[in-house]
Amino acid sequence: MRPRLSARQVREILGVLLMLAALLGLLAILSHAGLILGGVRDGIESAFGRAWFVPVIAAVALSAWLLWTKAPRPRTVDIVAGLVAVLSLVGLFSLVSLHAGGSVGDGIDDALTNLFTGVGAWGLLLAGLVIGLIVTIHFSPGALLVTAVSALRAANAERERLRDLVATPAPEKTRPAKPVPSSDALTRSAASFATAPAAADQKHLWDVDEVEKPEIKAPQHEPVAVAVAEEPDDKPAPVLRVVAEPEDDLPEIEWKLPSIALLDTVTARRERMADEIKRNVKIIESTLTTFGVECKVVGVNPGPAVTQYELQPGPGVQVKRITALQYDLSLALAAAPLRIEAPIPGKSAVGIEVPNKSASLVTIREVIETAAFREGTNKLALGLGNDVSGQSIVADLTRMPHLLIAGATGQGKSVCINALITSLLFQVTPEHMRLLLIDPKRVELTGYNGLPHLALPVLVESHQAAAALRWAVAEMDRRYKLFSAEGVRNIAAYNDKATQKLARRLPYVVIVIDELADLMMVAAGEIEELICRIAQLARAVGIHLIIATQRPSADIITGLIKANIPSRIAFAVGSQVDSRVILDTGGAEKLLGRGDM
Repeated sequence: MRPRLSARQVREILGVLLMLAALLGLLAILSHAGLILGGVRDGIESAFGRAWFVPVIAAVALSAWLLWTKAPRPRTVDIVAGLVAVLSLVGLFSLVSLHAGGSVGDGIDDALTNLFTGVGAWGLLLAGLVIGLIVTIHFSPGALLVTAVSALRAANAERERLRDLVATPAPEKTRPAKPVPSSDALTRSAASFATAPAAADQKHLWDVDEVEKPEIKAPQHEPVAVAVAEEPDDKPAPVLRVVAEPEDDLPEIEWKLPSIALLDTVTARRERMADEIKRNVKIIESTLTTFGVECKVVGVNPGPAVTQYELQPGPGVQVKRITALQYDLSLALAAAPLRIEAPIPGKSAVGIEVPNKSASLVTIREVIETAAFREGTNKLALGLGNDVSGQSIVADLTRMPHLLIAGATGQGKSVCINALITSLLFQVTPEHMRLLLIDPKRVELTGYNGLPHLALPVLVESHQAAAALRWAVAEMDRRYKLFSAEGVRNIAAYNDKATQKLARRLPYVVIVIDELADLMMVAAGEIEELICRIAQLARAVGIHLIIATQRPSADIITGLIKANIPSRIAFAVGSQVDSRVILDTGGAEKLLGRGDM
């Protein structure tokens, strides 16, 4: 006995037949050849007249509904409502013009006119069409009415605005006075697309020696209407002002990136002496052969601080036998510490990294000059240095999106931070990025004072740092509100929209903290909360953190901070415990120092 067709198969067969009927009907109307198609055309035109497309569209819609596997099961009320909508539309064609709806439309009109007169027929057919659309496609007359009323109100408001502009003479333009800073919060930056009025209640957090007194001057060019603020009676309190975005009333500045010629060239050659490499190759092979491990050096990668020797184990040689001889190789090569990488990622070889007798200098210039830095798609490229094979390493801060740097004293953290800041300065202009530098040690980052990229002078006091982080959280919330109003998800989409509207773009904000330990000692709870809040939410709005510390302890680099900052760099540390605090794994205690990371 043959199995019966399933309900799904029946639906699909009906859908295919309906689609075929609709296509044949459309082909019959548009073509004038063939006896069968000609008969079909005559029948459709006789039945529906000029409304022939109505049943064709209805058939296509119904067939699509039947063929769509995720479509809900058609209800009886849906089918009846769709049929009522089709017949009502055909009947309206006949009401507008005699015989325009064919015999079907004429029959509907005659019946309704005899029962309810012409006006009643119009009302019933329109009601049937609207009700059918409400049931079948969830058409909402109320939403349509609200949209129409809103459009009329907007048009009326625009007409009144233009009339007022024409009727009202333009007063003389006066330069707006700066707001009087009060004493509790950082001054907010300008809003984004539309020019935002300056806040009247902005308070200072710390004093400076001098502050520019606001002046009111009348320009010499053609006056336009603007709001005028009265000059304050009292002298304003000194204030440091956050400049996270360019002011809307300031002229555009065509920034130029600094020339690469400002950086020093490489003064030391990084080429290893051929006899030293040959000697190490012979020592490695002979030492392993002495212990019965057959291996052959198949490649050498000279780096700035270490040279990597690639070993190819012989047949039947286990990798763990090579790693077990680490201390014997270190003794034979007179090199400590020595690192074995088994295997090298992407290669069928074991790597032995031997420290060079004299480390070569890796300058920031040679990293910036690489194609990976200049020609990549990185928005905030960071030049980290060279790997063991001498290849430059470039990372994108927007993808990290935050960075934690830790290590023992004198191992290269401050040099790394200066290299990262220099990478940003040689890549982006103040229009696209703002820096917020926090230097509790007072000596590492103060040299950057005066740069146009700075949103504030370099902060050296702990209470200033906490206030700056609170400002960053407030700026993050403000940007999210802007994104919500514009219907975008991140800063890249927002800036694309701003470019289309010829409006100011939002700059990225990079917050650099050179010593986290000093801040945590003053206000650990507040600093940790602010850092975690920024790390959790600020990626989409273009605010990024670079944090460094020389105390890799659990009370400074807390678990909550590590959970929110997955990108971490470890320099040489004194113990495996410190390495686990930074990286959650060992290995940093075996680094060579002198910038090795």
